[in-house]
Amino acid sequence: MYFPSKKDVWLTILVWGLVLFYISAYIFGGEPIGVQLITYKSVPGILMTIVMVGFLMWLWFGTGYKVEDGLITIRFGPFKSKVKIADIRKLRATKNPLSAPALSISRIEIAYGAYGMTLVSPKDRVLFIKTLLKENPTIEVDAALYT
Repeated sequence: MYFPSKKDVWLTILVWGLVLFYISAYIFGGEPIGVQLITYKSVPGILMTIVMVGFLMWLWFGTGYKVEDGLITIRFGPFKSKVKIADIRKLRATKNPLSAPALSISRIEIAYGAYGMTLVSPKDRVLFIKTLLKENPTIEVDAALYT
């Protein structure tokens, strides 16, 4: 089962603001002033903009969590990791601002193995937790996750 990441309003404004800024520079921008290494209308400038916009879109649309075959496959744009559901010890609610494969600050901390930890932010937290508990009923779940 696939769970897309929850998306916060502030991050929506930030990501789409950057995308619109990059695109509007080509529509409304004039010639650059002063000496610049790469101007925005040069081939390298265009390529850099395409790469940046493409990367932001990949992160935005490609962040989610797939639960199947005893694994959680965590995708964050081009990055991918896997966690064995049998190894998960604890799920805890957190607002940890560390960099994570999550597009929301309202996150679930997944503790697995001896020292492993990852942060996720599924849109449907309750269904995500129930799906994990079906495969591993020994997972300790923080009560704050259900609020």
